[in-house]
Amino acid sequence: MTPRPPIRTPPLFTVREARDHGMTMGQLRNAAFTRPFRGVRNAPGVVVDHLRRCAALAARMPSGHALSHTTAALLHGIPLPFELETGPLHVTAPSPARGSKAAGTLGHRSLLRDEDVTTVDAIPVTTVERTWCDLAPMVALPDLVAAGDYLLRWTAPATTRELLVEASDRHPSRRGRPTRLAALDLLSAYSESRPESHMRVALVMSPLPDPIPNFPVYLTAARRNIRLDLAYPAYRVGLEYQGDHHRSDRSQWRSDVGRGNDAVDEGWSMLYFTGDDLPDMPALVARVERRLRSRGWPGAPGIV
Repeated sequence: MTPRPPIRTPPLFTVREARDHGMTMGQLRNAAFTRPFRGVRNAPGVVVDHLRRCAALAARMPSGHALSHTTAALLHGIPLPFELETGPLHVTAPSPARGSKAAGTLGHRSLLRDEDVTTVDAIPVTTVERTWCDLAPMVALPDLVAAGDYLLRWTAPATTRELLVEASDRHPSRRGRPTRLAALDLLSAYSESRPESHMRVALVMSPLPDPIPNFPVYLTAARRNIRLDLAYPAYRVGLEYQGDHHRSDRSQWRSDVGRGNDAVDEGWSMLYFTGDDLPDMPALVARVERRLRSRGWPGAPGIV
């Protein structure tokens, strides 16, 4: 019987597929093929990024298993703390199946309902709702809120608060439940970045008034509409977070300066924050408090 011709090496293939198409184990041991996981090969020159690592693992995962936790979060585009963007791939096995013990993975075993699993680029992965719940024991409250804000973002929502509540209620583990419940009360569809979410959480949990995210303002003199990252309209205090792209993009920087000046011309008092301010949230809150007091906020009981 004439063997089938060797496969044209796609970015990813299993050893079994290669053998079925006539490749020998000697050929498969060629150093040109990278081995992201046992039984899987990547074609020469392929950069093994997160998506390809996940695809490589999915090619050998048993049926019913799904990538989960931070691994699923990255596939869904959910923002995470930098230190969680690398490391082993998380795999959840449906109980009572055994969790993954493959090198480079971190196995979990849990109840997985059909509604808890979806696909991303044909890779079995937990849904955004289940993923958000699974993150609760792994991240701090501000990070869980930022992840939820991203999923609810009004410009392109991936889910709803109601669906997150339902997923939290049926989550099979109580680990992280207090964090999940606290985060649900703090979610907003109007935060547009992880740092903005962190700032809002710090301010809402302080004795200060709650700021309004993405607050629309019509500038009469400039005859245009703007949105402030966070605002206290009663005191006409606006807060803006300036990410690195605000500095490196010349047109963005010029727009920010003009927008801020226009807001000041119409009686707004503006505060600007950068990444350097985020590690010291108490100092950030204290600065906002000083500005609010200067604009007539009487202070909360017990705050001097």
